[in-house]
Amino acid sequence: MHPDEALLVLGSLHAFAQDRRLDRSEVRSLQVVLDGEVGHAPFFDAWGEWGVVSFAWAPERPGTAYVATGTELLEVDLIERRVRDLGVLDLHDVHELTLMGRVLWIANTGRDEVVAFDVARERVAGRVQLSAYGSTPKIVPRPVEDDVPDRRLATDVREESERFHCNQVLKGFDGHYYALVHYALGESQLIRRAARRLMGRQGNGGVIDLNDGRVVPLGLMGPHTLRKVDGHYRVCDSGRSAINVYDGDWTLMEKIPSQGWVRGADASERLGIYYVGISQFRRRYMALNPTARQTPNMVQAISIETGEPVGEMVLSGVERVTNVYVIPREIAASILEMR
Repeated sequence: MHPDEALLVLGSLHAFAQDRRLDRSEVRSLQVVLDGEVGHAPFFDAWGEWGVVSFAWAPERPGTAYVATGTELLEVDLIERRVRDLGVLDLHDVHELTLMGRVLWIANTGRDEVVAFDVARERVAGRVQLSAYGSTPKIVPRPVEDDVPDRRLATDVREESERFHCNQVLKGFDGHYYALVHYALGESQLIRRAARRLMGRQGNGGVIDLNDGRVVPLGLMGPHTLRKVDGHYRVCDSGRSAINVYDGDWTLMEKIPSQGWVRGADASERLGIYYVGISQFRRRYMALNPTARQTPNMVQAISIETGEPVGEMVLSGVERVTNVYVIPREIAASILEMR
């Protein structure tokens, strides 16, 4: 790590009991990698049904952080050590928080929507229903290679009631806002069949341009964590244990192989390192893919320039890594001091 930076790692239980190995009391939901050591922040351990899923902060307000559980948005005063529920209603299976300017974008996954929360006025500024993009999508075709073995993913009950399964919103290089989704063409039976014909064995994950309604199917399988790094987009193609690199027009430039279920990632531009969270495959996934190599929960460091791994750190106290963030050292110290 750079001496001015630390790594914040979020982890939780698996969502489904049949996948679990830990009791809820054993979860270490927030862990901080600082000076080569993993520190535990026990103040956050009991938050959420499974654990904390996302974290955001404003560089101009380093004493304030925003934390999401599956159903709550909480403001944390890291200086005064106070916590406040911001009262956003109807949150269900929240995934990523992304703070852009004064608006905190919430991927309200279980409701197939994106919630825009104005942090200055402390109120919801808008809700975007992704179903508005699913009826007559303007599909932007992209060639998809079909050179990987067929990896079926076990169906999650929660996903049967969702059409898109939005994981995140990010402002693109073109100034548009993009939603990263598991099902770029929707998850109705009709569209599912069409997607199979279009993409063969590949997934249906991609991005939806919230500004003009374009749908860009990228053939991703269970995608997570879209980041802008060194003039390119990087996204975890979780079901294939890879990080895909795209140019500004969403053309695939490179696939970086990893190990395990990749989710959660962030870059240290100072060091030229990309940190990626890797989770053990769930029991159901291993049953479907008995030859898959099981790996421990960890954070892997990858060179941005070469794509080669340069180090890893094994984690305990989690069943899955939900997010990874490069944060200033002083924020890391405040998190560890919370009581």
